Amino acid sequence: MFAKHRAYVLAKKKRPKAQVTINPTGNIHIDVKDEKKALDGDFEDLSFQKNGKVTILVCQKHSKQKQHCWRIELSDEDAKELTRLINEAEDEFEILMRDL
Repeated sequence: MFAKHRAYVLAKKKRPKAQVTINPTGNIHIDVKDEKKALDGDFEDLSFQKNGKVTILVCQKHSKQKQHCWRIELSDEDAKELTRLINEAEDEFEILMRDL
């Protein structure tokens, strides 16, 4: 059970680069180097929204008042890969917990 790391170019005009870490314990960390931003979120707070040629990854806390945390724009291909990696991380964690 290891964290997975990927580098993506965000779908914005300036094309900033983002280092993404997917942690099997249920969270994601995104470091947008060009904008000096560090974004964190739990898998349960993430959603993917298709918008034309891009997919927007949204982190929104699901408390009593839905609080918008952050959003980034990814290419459709990168969003599909990230979705797959998150699903794999959730499966790995579930297997680990079952084996304990």
